Amino acid sequence: MAGLSRRGFLVSAGVLAGLVASGGVANALAEDKAVLRPPGAQSEHGFLARCMRCQKCVSVCHARVIQPLSIAESIKGASTPTLDFSRNYCDFCAEENGGRPRCSEVCPTKALLPQSGKATVNGIAVVNERSCIAWDWKGCTVCVDECPQDAIALDEQGRPLVDDALCDGCGLCELICPSSSLRSYGGGRSEAKGIVVVAKERERA
Repeated sequence: MAGLSRRGFLVSAGVLAGLVASGGVANALAEDKAVLRPPGAQSEHGFLARCMRCQKCVSVCHARVIQPLSIAESIKGASTPTLDFSRNYCDFCAEENGGRPRCSEVCPTKALLPQSGKATVNGIAVVNERSCIAWDWKGCTVCVDECPQDAIALDEQGRPLVDDALCDGCGLCELICPSSSLRSYGGGRSEAKGIVVVAKERERA
């Protein structure tokens, strides 16, 4: 435990030194936004109190969607795990471990807890109306067609709507959304996906 505490101290010291050197202290000390955490995360306050930045969840993630949070995103949460759906999505280890997320099983401090029933991420898919092709160009149904939970449907105008009760935050819709690449052909907006998974606001615990 002493070794782990020492490692946590060194990580924190390195984070602070980097912020001072880059002039980013003011931004990093600003109020943190809700963070998208791996399956099994409880409240953000409780998660930060327990997570010791051991990176076990990062190393065990076969999909490589669990990545350390950057210094620029949070000083308090730097090096804690977040989810990145730019290259893959979370399948909750369905093929590897029967749907039981390995990240929550290997967490030594219970910052991530094994979930009973269907595992979920602490996030929800949200349609970005400014970037979604179906919102103004119509015709795109990729996220609706591929959602494994049937949590996305089209409204009367052919625009995607997310059912919060069905969405498990897996990130597949964000991964496969073609809006950023398709819009770039016409010189339009290409920096954002038409649908993204964002963290749910959770109570302190």
